[in-house]
Amino acid sequence: MAEKGSGRFRSEVRKGLFRIPLSITKEMESWLQSLSNEMKATGGYKLPKSYILRSLINAMMKLKVDVSGVKTEGELEKRFSDAIKHY
Repeated sequence: MAEKGSGRFRSEVRKGLFRIPLSITKEMESWLQSLSNEMKATGGYKLPKSYILRSLINAMMKLKVDVSGVKTEGELEKRFSDAIKHY
């Protein structure tokens, strides 16, 4: 019998993860699926969307984002874009 944690993905399943409900557009879902498919097509593994989203969040957490006075999702997106440009 295979050891717990061994499977088709090379990333270890982390303990202490929280499930959150997340609503995304069809375009966002298609992009995640396409990215996952591209990983597999270029010799990697087809990682689940949850792995991709966690990776994106971890990368964004390294940025210094000015969130003062943010009132809309669009404004927050712009702040993240600005922070990426200055990284």
